Amino acid sequence: MMKLCFENTMPGSGSEVYFERLHANWKKVSKPDTELVITSPTIGTTEFRYSVVGHLYADMLRTPEMVEGIMQAEQNGYDGAVIGCAGDAGLDVIESLVEIPVTGPGKAALILGQAVGNKMAFVTLPNWEKNIEKLIKTYGARDLIISNKPCRALTIALDQFANEDLLIDNFLEIAKSAIRDGADVISFACTKGSTLLTAKGVSRIGDIPIVDGSLAALKLVEMMVDFKKAGLWKRGKTIETDIIEGLQGGYYHGAESI
Repeated sequence: MMKLCFENTMPGSGSEVYFERLHANWKKVSKPDTELVITSPTIGTTEFRYSVVGHLYADMLRTPEMVEGIMQAEQNGYDGAVIGCAGDAGLDVIESLVEIPVTGPGKAALILGQAVGNKMAFVTLPNWEKNIEKLIKTYGARDLIISNKPCRALTIALDQFANEDLLIDNFLEIAKSAIRDGADVISFACTKGSTLLTAKGVSRIGDIPIVDGSLAALKLVEMMVDFKKAGLWKRGKTIETDIIEGLQGGYYHGAESI
């Protein structure tokens, strides 16, 4: 039996359909004895305009809650965890704080993308292009993506995002422009967006595969847990527990994820 945590970016209210789709998608690729639990911060905003689109400030504000949520998952006996944000918010921090396997959709999409192709491109939300490109450079993957605009934003208006058919059509339009520029793998750098595509059966554009970063991250963590249980791999904290507790007490300690 294995138990994985997927730490959502915002309070769960209003995300029920997203959670149902993610669970259904995961059942298609998970091992029978792997349980997925989606946890969410108890503070933050559910307003799409404020919490998701276009502001790195949103990442800065919600990252502490997500990091705390993963730490709580380890304390609660989870075997592995995924940061539920395509920008891998806080992943570099949490990797030093826990001993359970943890990864993010951005890193996992790059890993899986290079297993099925040679040159990737990402489609993302408005104003997130530079953030995803920075992530690619951080992972040393610049040579693994197309040279011209490797990350491209959706172009529909913010108030049209709720129209799922229109959202998918806009994704496909932008993705096809990247394919014309040499991409042979596409990923939607948005956990809700990639989950929507998989739920709707949109997994390729012609012969070009679309990598679902959320599923890639969960499957990668599942494998890492197997390696750890076999004694082949172990993550070690790089910050002592007393220092973690001192920092929490002095600066921040979030409410539990639910």
